[in-house]
Amino acid sequence: MKGLWRFLELVFVIAYLILYAGGILTLFLSGGFSEGNAGSLRDVDFALIRQLLLVNYGISFLLLLWRWKYVVQRLFRSPFLLILLGLVVCSVLWSAQPSLTQTRVIALLGTTLFGIYFGTRFSPKEQLNILAITFSIILLLSLVFVIALPQYGKMSGIHAGAWRGIFIHKNPFGQLMVLSSLIFLSLSLRGGQNSWKAMLGLTMSVFMIVMSASSSSLINFVTLFLVFTVLKVTLWPDRVMIPVISALAAFGCFASIFLVEMLELVVGSVGKDLTLTGRTDIWPIVIRQGLQRPILGYGYSGFWGDWNSPGAAVWKDYGWLAPNAHNGFIDLWIQLGFVGAAVFILGFLQMFIRSLQLSKQSDPSLYSWSVIYLIFTCLINSTESSLMVNNSLNWVLFVSLGISLQLQKSRLRQPKDSIKISADNLAHSVE
Repeated sequence: MKGLWRFLELVFVIAYLILYAGGILTLFLSGGFSEGNAGSLRDVDFALIRQLLLVNYGISFLLLLWRWKYVVQRLFRSPFLLILLGLVVCSVLWSAQPSLTQTRVIALLGTTLFGIYFGTRFSPKEQLNILAITFSIILLLSLVFVIALPQYGKMSGIHAGAWRGIFIHKNPFGQLMVLSSLIFLSLSLRGGQNSWKAMLGLTMSVFMIVMSASSSSLINFVTLFLVFTVLKVTLWPDRVMIPVISALAAFGCFASIFLVEMLELVVGSVGKDLTLTGRTDIWPIVIRQGLQRPILGYGYSGFWGDWNSPGAAVWKDYGWLAPNAHNGFIDLWIQLGFVGAAVFILGFLQMFIRSLQLSKQSDPSLYSWSVIYLIFTCLINSTESSLMVNNSLNWVLFVSLGISLQLQKSRLRQPKDSIKISADNLAHSVE
């Protein structure tokens, strides 16, 4: 009976990680919609997904309630998360769109509950294993969709032929494949008999990035792979690490000089321009609107909406109905002002410092994963908006990582009642 419960709990977690990533259901309910096709995603009824997410909120709350003393103890060690969530809830009072803010706040709190459950129920090592299982399933299903269901697995319209796997668009698919590659890269540091599984997952992830035709995802992967290489070097003995780091720094300086001179040619070669395909054009317009309410912002999800929302002023100036600022930090500031942005940045820096303080004697895969994921978060939010987004896998992982890091500075400890993830629990588990 205990083994069955463990298995069901793993199925629950993995299924909802895929749902939070935006996989399968969104694609099926849209009928395989692609950008450039007739109609709009706004016309699609996603009620089933909303209902499933409500179920997730409820189950996560009950599971946390079962261990409430332990959970409360962990939460009080994460003050920045509590302050930030408190600010989000209070933003209903000054929101430019209070009804929308209220709905989105409930969704964000529900998403946070699942992130807290994931971070308190499983040790960091188990979390990484579960993520490896989850993305192995995503990789396999995406390949099946491309081959057996190309009307779903490949895009039509203006991006015809680009792979999107089990997701609605090639860009989110490419971004998630970058995340997948980081997970398998981190696992590859463990070595051992199962290292080939990590390398296979990495190879498939990189292949999917290329087939998605998402140039930003490819650039992000190359950048993060170089960062990962540096992190791996820091695990070497000091007598080897110091000269290698120095050589890499010197190479980086020369490379940066070259790139500055050749920047326009480089970005043009991947189908971009120096405005990041128009993304930077919208930033000054959004910032100008944000300066009208700089301290507390427009409230959580209180800026972007319909033509009656404050974001409509940006659309009129910009000439395009942008769904967000295409920069997570600007969007966070415009929602919660300088106060909310400062709280988030302080919490982020605390997490980053604690991840760097992990000793070399601890599991190197955990060290690399915690650091590289935070850098990944910064990188993708320079051109996209995924900070504190409700019903988002990125927020689930950010919360769970913060919970996992707050109890130690030198070594991550495993909770007493955590579940041991092994091949006995799930056949495809990555050790």
